Amino acid sequence: MLSLTLLRCFENLLESMELVNTSYNVSYENIEFYCLVAPCVNMSNENALSINPHISLALAQEDSQQTFHPTCLVNILLLSCATLNMDFPGQYEAEEESVYQVESNIMTNVLRVHDKTFHNPNINLTFQCSNGNYCDPTTICAFWNFTTSIWSSEGCTTEIDDGETHCYCHHLTSFSVLMAKYIPNALKNNSALDYITMAGLVISILSLILCITFQVYLLKFPMNLVAYYRHTAILNASIFLLLSYISFIAASYITPKRYLRLCVGLTFCTHFSLLAFFCWTLVQSLFLFCRLVFVFHHITKKEFMSLSIGLGYVCPSLIAVGTFLYYSPTNDYRRDTVCWLDSDSGASMAFNIPTIIILSGNFLVLLVVIRKLLRPSISEGCNEDEEVIKKLVKAVVFCTPQFGLTWAIGIPLLSDGSCVALHYLFVVLNPLQGFFIFIFGCLLDKKVMDMIKKRMSKTPIFSSTVLQSAQTTAHYKNTDSTSIPQDYMLPPRCFS
Repeated sequence: MLSLTLLRCFENLLESMELVNTSYNVSYENIEFYCLVAPCVNMSNENALSINPHISLALAQEDSQQTFHPTCLVNILLLSCATLNMDFPGQYEAEEESVYQVESNIMTNVLRVHDKTFHNPNINLTFQCSNGNYCDPTTICAFWNFTTSIWSSEGCTTEIDDGETHCYCHHLTSFSVLMAKYIPNALKNNSALDYITMAGLVISILSLILCITFQVYLLKFPMNLVAYYRHTAILNASIFLLLSYISFIAASYITPKRYLRLCVGLTFCTHFSLLAFFCWTLVQSLFLFCRLVFVFHHITKKEFMSLSIGLGYVCPSLIAVGTFLYYSPTNDYRRDTVCWLDSDSGASMAFNIPTIIILSGNFLVLLVVIRKLLRPSISEGCNEDEEVIKKLVKAVVFCTPQFGLTWAIGIPLLSDGSCVALHYLFVVLNPLQGFFIFIFGCLLDKKVMDMIKKRMSKTPIFSSTVLQSAQTTAHYKNTDSTSIPQDYMLPPRCFS
């Protein structure tokens, strides 16, 4: 392959150059060559020499402790070449099937101290990403290993900061250190996902505002305990999801390095609000589970409040605050490029693990619902199979967004981000989570819409409204948790 042949030529060229005593550099349109000359004593005690603002190099500790002759000179040779349209292989050591592409100039380096070439110095290289001022978080520092014919990052670590990628390596063998990015070709430089995300978030924010308005309005009027529990859970889930959307949008419009404290605050807000949203979906699923399994035990208001406060407020608060207190002193709380939990330090596990646990619990409750619906019913007669299928479809369609199960699509992306279809499916479904909650929790809930229409209908005589309200109040006063009306003895709308 021409690109690898050219890379090998660069390395051989630098290795064969003679030692010189004067620094110089040569620059052309797509290639730059630097030769830095300095006394050897300048590299003693692990002192670093900078070729330019983007490269510094120091001897390893054991080499920098030796005594150098006063006339000893060191030559640092650097050849930086643009990749142009050269097609480099994309195999990487950590992935059997991956799509890696070179995203920066290729830098070949050689260190010569007097008449000896050193292959294990410490080098710091800074790369500007080719797509402007933003480096993807999946960017890695790698080199082409001619022995194994594969990209490798052995001996190198990667840090991304303010649109630049810093590579810290502990060797200078005969290969180039470069930057490769693991991202599917179909998603590379694709702004469609950003537009889809923002459009979905705007739709969901408007939907959640309407949903919260509906739920607050309904909770002002008397209702039985089952309806009260459900509307309370939907209201809280909607509030926290709305808060997470707002903080996410705000974080996408700031520069993390410039607004450090604001970025930390938005990271905490997004983390806490998303955890609280999932916890309230768990409250809904656990309440439904108790209704289906413990048929003769009616949950009291005290039991529901204890469960909802513990799960919906205390648990996400403890996780979010604990994560912040543990990681913020070491500056490992958030990423450098975006206002979200750092994955390298493990801070993101404080969101991933609780979310996976909650989604697993919600999925098990959905299985219980399906099992209950599959029970044979005498009343359905010859149309039993058709009715069961209809109920199963309703259960899955209605419960999936209200239990937050659409987020389960993102679990495979944690380990494998190469599936383009999953990226698009995740981006389409999750920003519309609030829209789905409004549709299935309000507009398609017959009892909710009937109550809204009833409350908002205009009556010509004020006394009739008062009389109707008094009758409704008297009816609910005579209805306690042990004598729920027959229509509320069934599961909520999404399971009926």
